[in-house]
Amino acid sequence: MALTLAAVTAGGLLLAPPAHADYNDTAFTSVTINEGKPIVVGSKDPVTVPVAVKIEDSSGGPLTTDASLVIGGHRHFLEGETDRNLDCVRTTSTVSSCTGTAIVSPGLLYNSSAGSVYLQVTGFDRGGTQYRVTTSYPEYAHLPGASVPLLKKTTLTGDATPEPARKGGTLTVTGKITRPDWQSRDATGAAVSVGYAGQPVKLQFKKSGTTTYKTVKTVTSGSGGKLRTTTTANSSGAWRWSFAQDGTSAAGVSAGDGVTLLKVAKLTVNATPEPVAKNGRLTVQGRLTRATTDAATAFTGHGKQPVKLQFKKSGTTTYTTVKTVTTDASGNLRTTTTAKSAGYWRWSYAGSSTVASVNAAGDHVALKK
Repeated sequence: MALTLAAVTAGGLLLAPPAHADYNDTAFTSVTINEGKPIVVGSKDPVTVPVAVKIEDSSGGPLTTDASLVIGGHRHFLEGETDRNLDCVRTTSTVSSCTGTAIVSPGLLYNSSAGSVYLQVTGFDRGGTQYRVTTSYPEYAHLPGASVPLLKKTTLTGDATPEPARKGGTLTVTGKITRPDWQSRDATGAAVSVGYAGQPVKLQFKKSGTTTYKTVKTVTSGSGGKLRTTTTANSSGAWRWSFAQDGTSAAGVSAGDGVTLLKVAKLTVNATPEPVAKNGRLTVQGRLTRATTDAATAFTGHGKQPVKLQFKKSGTTTYTTVKTVTTDASGNLRTTTTAKSAGYWRWSYAGSSTVASVNAAGDHVALKK
């Protein structure tokens, strides 16, 4: 705590003050820095930090005040004129309540600045005795509010694909976590944002219609702060990354990325007659339905949808499209075709922006001998 303060005596001599333990009886009785919350600083914008303190002294409190935040061993003086940067009001014969404001600019910080922030006040008390009190002194170790952390602002991005997703399908969620490097500047003078690697970051999901995110898994950020994982899409909702505060960086979350779940579809088929005469007329029917909710427990007819009639000849592996038929209002399908070979008939629906694709099971039709 070596800091040289000069006091002018009546004879004009400059005297160095004694160690803090010998400074009269000036002391903090309460301290609040930034309302007790962490000071979070990003790449460019300065942060306003309110300070409130009660100072006790047998002379009635401070006559002059030079207050500063001690950040990484450096003093950042509060706003205001020298010797008067705290606004103090005597509340009792021995106690003064003081308030002030500090401006913490990222341009004046080092990476080592992240950590505990203390308050120091120096000056003269009403009895003319010089004082210096700092909340980092051992006697203030148990004083609530004696320090708050200065943290780097974290920024998280996130992206979940594909959008929309098939129920039970695989989602890939990517993103990045960054924070400022206070010792590197870009062309505008702002601190450069750099990836924060090796950090535990939670993947969280909020189901549509609810308000709470729940943690799905924890992923460790890679080189450059990159995040990537896969998960199963079981419901529509929003996905985000969440980082908890550590000793140097603030907590942060990415914006939620909404992913809609495609409604499950069902498709039936029935080709008649079975067997059929070669080059005879075949009637193919079926129905297309879709789930009414993500749970896929109830289904309704999916009307006005284009559905392909396909055929696979016995002994082959590939279906070929014969024609396209549109479902009626109830999702029903019906058409006629010519049976040239024995094989499998099915309906195939390509899906839409809200309903998943689906193929009916093949219905085998043999030719009459």
